[in-house]
Parts: sequence; C-alpha cells; structure tokens
Amino acid sequence: MKIKETKILQSQRLKEICNEKGVNFNSIETLLDSVKTKKLHSRKNYHQQKIDDTINKSVK
Repeated sequence: MKIKETKILQSQRLKEICNEKGVNFNSIETLLDSVKTKKLHSRKNYHQQKIDDTINKSVK
C-alpha cells in the first residue's frame, strides 16, 4: 500500500513541476516509461529513439 501511495505522490509532484516549468507532462511520462522499458529490455537504442520521437512530435 505504501508503494502505491508514494507513486501517486510522486506523480502529483511531477505534474506540479511540469506546470511550473511549462513542460508537457505526457511527454515526460512517456520518456520515463521508455527508461523503465529500457531497463526491462536489452535494446540499446530504444530510449534514444523514444527521446527523438518525442522531440520530433513536439516540434511539429
């Protein structure tokens, strides 16, 4: 139960920081998920590709 509460609090804090800095929360969340996926998979370029895709999507 404590882990779920901590995860929710961290997510809320991240949303606050994103709002303060004017950063898209969904993009940050996607990048964090790519880091988790990279740790689970041994594909070396997955994280970098996800960063590139997110940046290209934001620029368009």
